[in-house]
Amino acid sequence: MIRRSESRTFIPVTPEKSFLVQKFAKLKFPQFSLIGYSVGGEETVVQVPEMNVCFDAGRCPQFALTSDLMLISHGHMDHVAGLGYYLSQRHFQGMKGGTVLLPRNLERPVEDLLRSWQGIERQQTPYKLVPMTVGEDYEVRRDFLIRPVATHHGAPSLGYVLINVREKLRPEYLTLSGEQLAELRKQGVDIQYRLEVPLIAYLGDTSMGEVFDHPDVMKAQVLLCECTFFDSTHRTKAKAGKHLHVEDFVKVVEKSQNDCIVVLHVSRRSGIGRSKGQLKKMLKPEQFAKVHCLMDFQDSKEAGEIESTTPPAD
Repeated sequence: MIRRSESRTFIPVTPEKSFLVQKFAKLKFPQFSLIGYSVGGEETVVQVPEMNVCFDAGRCPQFALTSDLMLISHGHMDHVAGLGYYLSQRHFQGMKGGTVLLPRNLERPVEDLLRSWQGIERQQTPYKLVPMTVGEDYEVRRDFLIRPVATHHGAPSLGYVLINVREKLRPEYLTLSGEQLAELRKQGVDIQYRLEVPLIAYLGDTSMGEVFDHPDVMKAQVLLCECTFFDSTHRTKAKAGKHLHVEDFVKVVEKSQNDCIVVLHVSRRSGIGRSKGQLKKMLKPEQFAKVHCLMDFQDSKEAGEIESTTPPAD
């Protein structure tokens, strides 16, 4: 069970002498951590370092370079702008070529874009594009696969579920000795069954739809879910942009079986402080307790100011 970590911290990871300090959030869980930045319309990038995965490229902050797997949800600039830089910098730093999972409809335009960058840089940057379609899993290891799920954001877009795969002994064989089990294997008896445990579901940008009925999404230990708009007058904006409004998000939480839901993509129009206040009013206490805002810095302002323009002290 995922619990809110008492040691949860939010850390700046940009150069100390930078005049504009952009803070990246870090959420710690028992099995893994999340590092990222997500502000509606500006940038979304979330890394799971323990699983070697980064969800969307954003503008490719430094930490994103360390993930071999880059999972692209859709083609909007705030999610994909740093892809070329991600691949080029990994090559420059002597790392192996990145593997990029992306919706199948993006394969050709992204390939064209990366070839153009190769021409501009005059270097053959190595990379691997893996076009994804719902129903086709990507097996990272025997015990770890990535499952694409269809989201609802205009042109074909995808979310991704990171799934732990386990082989379990069938109940009827639990009392047998090792020798007896070995003998059954020799006879060709299938003594194990496959158990899939969804760990993290990431949905990128999406409006309400069938994705919120997907069992892997709603049962994942941690759900990374956007909630862009909180103002009651922004219902039309949410519908037009195919984003979630807080009224939609509350419905998601009410049916959720997730241990934790991490809110992404909050618009600066709302700000984290005011958004959390609304969620607290609209959700039951036990529901609100499992909701976390990724960009919930201690010094976040009501108006949504997330970046500090004050140079850090020496």
